[in-house]
Amino acid sequence: MTTNDSETVVRFENVGVRYGLGPEVLQDVTFFLAAGSFHFLVGDSGAGKSSLLKLIYLALKPSRGLISLFDRDIATTPRRELPAMRRRVGVVFQEFRLLNHLSAFDNVALPLRVAGVRKSDIQKHVVELLSWVGLKDHLDARPPTLSGGQQQRISIARAVISRPKLLLADEPTGNVDDRMAMRLLHLFEELNKLGTTVIIATHNSHLVKKLKFPKMHLDEGWMEIVGADTKRASVPPASEPGPGGGLFDDCDDDVNGLGDRFLAEITSLDPPNYNNVGELEKRLSDDLSRFYPAQSAWETQPFFEVGPIRTK
Repeated sequence: MTTNDSETVVRFENVGVRYGLGPEVLQDVTFFLAAGSFHFLVGDSGAGKSSLLKLIYLALKPSRGLISLFDRDIATTPRRELPAMRRRVGVVFQEFRLLNHLSAFDNVALPLRVAGVRKSDIQKHVVELLSWVGLKDHLDARPPTLSGGQQQRISIARAVISRPKLLLADEPTGNVDDRMAMRLLHLFEELNKLGTTVIIATHNSHLVKKLKFPKMHLDEGWMEIVGADTKRASVPPASEPGPGGGLFDDCDDDVNGLGDRFLAEITSLDPPNYNNVGELEKRLSDDLSRFYPAQSAWETQPFFEVGPIRTK
């Protein structure tokens, strides 16, 4: 695993979140995650798991507190640098957020196309990954023709295809059987071995017990990390709202603070109806080329060296 052990990928200090005038759904959350770590995010429904993930991938602003990604304070990071930072984060959404007019292949390939990866490498890596998640025979299928579990696997493939530095997965095994769930978790393990920091939100206690990674446990808005040295956050509430305003104020709610059309249009719940992949690529590439240089590593490295499925 090649990581910078000194890098803190995610850091929260006294973070609180409330929606409107309601009570805080997250309270004084303080923790940090080192590069290359793997955690499950657990807690009852309504405990704040999805809100925590949205804070990390910049889709939600905190009511108070400090959030840092990759040792960069989000509140002080220039807006023009946020797209490149956000591109280092892969997200598996609970709602899938696929582009329904594109095939399974094109949904997964799109991040690589925008990044300038060669066509031959795109073909190789996308087919390899979709085969790994059991969709080799559905490369040309569009999401509406597939089951929920199949769409979920496409979403997972899209999130990991660019080898993100940080992977956030919200209930990634919720629509698949236990055998496929273990196969997907093995995929996340392999990505983690390559240096990716992984956070998986799940209600599947069987998988959590089986894999024995540390757990980030949320209970009524409070965070505790179990199975690691980090203790429950006990810092008193901040008297004034912390950083979080200003930077996000004039952004669309669905992509709060994101600042690039790629993530807005790829992950929005209601993406525009482009006629073909080329039209979408052209619009996005014009805006993103200065942020997203071509990935030279794709020219020499296979996507994953994955072993056999481990079922026990």
